[in-house]
Amino acid sequence: MKKEKLSRRITWRVIGIVSFFNLLIIGAIVGFVFEISLETSNTRAQYVTDGIVGNIETMLHVAKTVTFNNRAEVEANLDSPEHVFDAMEHILQINKRLAGCFVAFEPYYFSSQKSKAGGQGAKDDGRWFEAYAYYADSTHIERQQIGSAQHDYFNGPWYHQALALGRYDNGYLSDMYYDDTVNSGMFCSYAVPVFDPQGNKVGVYGVDLSLEWIDKAIGETMGSVKKEFLGNVEGSSYSADKIYFSILILDSKGNKIAGSDSIDVNILKEEQEKLNDELEMKDLKGTPYYIHSKQLGQTGWTLVVLQHRELVFWWGILFAAAIMIFMGLGCLAIFFFTSRSIRRATKPLRFLSESAQEVATGNFDTPLPTFKHNDEVAQMRDSFDTMQQSLKQYVEELKESTAAKASMMSELNVAHNIQMSMIPKTFPAFPDRNDIELYASLTPAKAVGGDLYDFFVRDEKLYFCIGDVSGKGVPASLVMAVSRTLFRNISAHTDKPSHIVETMNMNICEGNDNCMFVTLFVGVLDLQTGQLHYCNAGHDAPYLQDVLLPCDSNLPIGVTPDIKYSEQETTIAPDMILFLYTDGLTEAENGDRELFGGQRISDVITANKGTSPQKLIETMTDAVHQFVGDTEQSDDLTMLAFRTMDI
Repeated sequence: MKKEKLSRRITWRVIGIVSFFNLLIIGAIVGFVFEISLETSNTRAQYVTDGIVGNIETMLHVAKTVTFNNRAEVEANLDSPEHVFDAMEHILQINKRLAGCFVAFEPYYFSSQKSKAGGQGAKDDGRWFEAYAYYADSTHIERQQIGSAQHDYFNGPWYHQALALGRYDNGYLSDMYYDDTVNSGMFCSYAVPVFDPQGNKVGVYGVDLSLEWIDKAIGETMGSVKKEFLGNVEGSSYSADKIYFSILILDSKGNKIAGSDSIDVNILKEEQEKLNDELEMKDLKGTPYYIHSKQLGQTGWTLVVLQHRELVFWWGILFAAAIMIFMGLGCLAIFFFTSRSIRRATKPLRFLSESAQEVATGNFDTPLPTFKHNDEVAQMRDSFDTMQQSLKQYVEELKESTAAKASMMSELNVAHNIQMSMIPKTFPAFPDRNDIELYASLTPAKAVGGDLYDFFVRDEKLYFCIGDVSGKGVPASLVMAVSRTLFRNISAHTDKPSHIVETMNMNICEGNDNCMFVTLFVGVLDLQTGQLHYCNAGHDAPYLQDVLLPCDSNLPIGVTPDIKYSEQETTIAPDMILFLYTDGLTEAENGDRELFGGQRISDVITANKGTSPQKLIETMTDAVHQFVGDTEQSDDLTMLAFRTMDI
């Protein structure tokens, strides 16, 4: 491996520190310039959107006002098609900004009225009748009945949307559409329902707005922006084949209503739901644009202003480039002068490094070099000398401590083997009996633990217990051993669980200076009748099938010697499983510090009804391991389950 020179590393570190602070200062300046650039672009976008939105909202307000103000005139002339046309022509004469107006009637309206034939459109007043008046040129108004099977306005969403409104509701504004019924072109319509004198809805009245006024508003705004903002950028060599500024209006479906054709509308349609009023960076298929959008009132339209990133950061990029050039030249100068000075200052360290390598190989008697100056390098040499002496002493002590640790680990392994040999672990537990099936497991969190279980059969009765000693390690294992021995000795002379627990409690309390206690569950099951007598001393209640066994609240043993423990009883039917466990099961934690909990225990038991005790415990063990994953086991995990067999 090639050696790295300290002088060079220090030089690069100095360069790095200087460059870092230079970058902080330069970054602050450039960031400020870019922030100003963003603010300017935001102002530009707001200037554009406010101007266009103002024009559009003014026009829409005119359309709304005309529609509502003149609906009464239309409703007053519903007696004949001719009068309807006269009313619409009068409306257009006093509102020359409209492209046209229309009244679309319900099916067979005039036929049902039995109006007299004659006048414009009377011959077509059957199922479809849509009276339409429009400017054929700047002065001449044409009338036409355009309703027909080919122009079936009953299927138009605009008709149903407007007809569904009430008299005092806002009208319905359609999206832009192409209409070649009379004058080919792009239009939008503002429509309201029409009522007869009896208050019944008889059709829809509305006005048409041409796209020309929107294009005109965009064109005027683009010209103003081009003159005021884009002169410097578009005059540069970077402007070829780039669209620096664009304005689009999208309808509620994302289709282009008006604006530039230079941007792919489908890209904006994909982004439309994400657009907002603030200036935001979007990468439109490799083209970086800052986008500012604004919703146009209640129309469902979106006004979008796109500014190329180069337009936004033009002056900021130039300023940043100049700063980076000067910074690079400065770093080169610093590197040249500092590298020479540092190489000279670090030369003594090379001699010290060679001696230290000899020490590292185990030669603690290697002589160290001496230096003239009493500086940090000389102090380091003295420290190495002290280290040599300390290493000699440390190696000797390490040998002794390693031997002691190996002896202690050996003793812990012996203790583990002794502890595990004290509990029954041969299964089937009663191979010569066919009336009881029992299985148990104990997994200590450390080499030795404080959980215990035990069981045996005497006089056709199953004596069993499960317990958990407070604490962990060697102290808990000693109390566990004493508790198990007490259970065996006491239960050999009595079949009352409460008496067994009380006697164990008195013995554990004697000389209990460390205040250790044991949660304990003791049971005696009559194998012939299924009658179970049990006593619970602060332990988790076991499950009988998938239901918790009722347990009285008793203190754990070892707390105080003068406690009277209550005894309970129940009957266990054949094939019913009694499942006992310690809190190492309920309190098993996963990586998110979630507990396994009683609900998961109940779910596993419910899902394994009818299975054997061994299968239940193995399934429960797998469920715990899957839940905790790679998390280290924090507590002893003990389970015991049995069921009586119907013979």
